[in-house]
Amino acid sequence: MKKLTSLIACLLMAASVCSAQEKGSEPKTIKIDSNFYYIDDFSRQFFFIGTEKVLLVDTGFGKVDLAERIREYSDLPIEVVLTHGHVDHIGGLNQFGECYANEKDFSMIPEGINKKPLKDGDIIDIGNFVFDIIEIPGYTEGSIVLLEKNRKFIIAGDSVQEGPIFMFGDVSKFDAYIASMEKLDRYKKNIKTIYSAHNTLSYGPEYIKYCIEDARLFKAGKIVPFESEVMGKMRKTYKGKHVSFFAD
Repeated sequence: MKKLTSLIACLLMAASVCSAQEKGSEPKTIKIDSNFYYIDDFSRQFFFIGTEKVLLVDTGFGKVDLAERIREYSDLPIEVVLTHGHVDHIGGLNQFGECYANEKDFSMIPEGINKKPLKDGDIIDIGNFVFDIIEIPGYTEGSIVLLEKNRKFIIAGDSVQEGPIFMFGDVSKFDAYIASMEKLDRYKKNIKTIYSAHNTLSYGPEYIKYCIEDARLFKAGKIVPFESEVMGKMRKTYKGKHVSFFAD
């Protein structure tokens, strides 16, 4: 039942994003900073060009030839890391055959992909970028962020953003999410910018607190939801002061 509910959640998410994608144009590759880019296909894939390899964070829906895009900027080997296992982040894995991810999300990754574990405190060093791995379960059990302390930014996947943040199904847990945001807030002295996979590209570190505050309001029953139809079913959106959640 858990896998079925998780799959339904992922399919709902994919339907919402794909409907927007169909209305858009060819996804663009956009430069953020020196050797730091993202591909915008309504679920951003970030990539970093190091001295010995390229680090690709997430693989989108699989509609873009990511290796070909990256080859426009570098011929170095490509290493893939997942922020979590939702369908709009793992769709291009078959282009690479392997990835790093937190073991708790391994069950969400397709068979045939060589899965290499990442855990809290691990470090990914590609030369001119060094990332600390921080586990933040809640959005999914295996959600992580990548912290670049020297440059003071994080790649946050879907967990830190204005939303709506998809928090329904068995993989999403509000208590764990709040605890993870409290944990992440302890790193705020090392964070100036938060890069998200959806909606607004970047946020300030105050958005971690906003996620905590509005998730607590949800838990306390202090947000009145509004309903909208997704794939023939009415779903509730809880809009807090800064962040909204799509939840059961």
